[in-house]
Amino acid sequence: MAREISDGTDGGKITVSDGGPYQVEGGVPLLDHEGTGIESKPTYFLCRCGGSKNKPFCDGTHSSNNFNGQEFASKDSLADRAESLVGEGVTIHDDRSRCSHAGACTDNLSEVFNFGVEPWIDPSGAGADEIARVVSLCPSGALSYSLSGSPEHVEKLEGPSITVVKDAPYAVRGVQLVAGDGEEYDALERQTLCRCGGSRNKPFCDGSHWYMGFKHQMGDDSSSSPGG
Repeated sequence: MAREISDGTDGGKITVSDGGPYQVEGGVPLLDHEGTGIESKPTYFLCRCGGSKNKPFCDGTHSSNNFNGQEFASKDSLADRAESLVGEGVTIHDDRSRCSHAGACTDNLSEVFNFGVEPWIDPSGAGADEIARVVSLCPSGALSYSLSGSPEHVEKLEGPSITVVKDAPYAVRGVQLVAGDGEEYDALERQTLCRCGGSRNKPFCDGSHWYMGFKHQMGDDSSSSPGG
């Protein structure tokens, strides 16, 4: 089974507060949707209820807008969650429990990823290199891959970082995520965390922002300032 883990030891940490924001420690770089750095403190707090007037930072709105921050996501290992589909020279690992429905796979390689047919993944629809390239575009880490002859694929990306995606979740790279009960989620290199408040798979994004009409990109809020 492929595990996509950071090879660093100082990638910072994100802790899901009980009914509150994400607490980010370790000076993890925070970026806007264009990749420009956002000023932040070594420890900062990111809104996850969707209501802050100081997005992406928390302003305490979660305490007055009936936000339900309960975590529903499985803490089972990736090996237990994902289905593996074997192709020529490559195996695709599909973890539906982490999909944010961003469409990077279907938009870029419909010969392999096609929601219009069953099964929706055809691992023989393209070459191993092209499949690996497109799988690496998956922001949530729901898709990963391993190459034939290699027991495990370790993906090395630029990071750690958190990107505030326009009208969409936080795209997290190379940062350990810790649940409100103190238990760690498995250390995937790519993850998407809900920031609209509506996901039914908290703390991970499940695409609910699309249906809610969630809107925000850096620059929308003139009051934005470093979180602390």
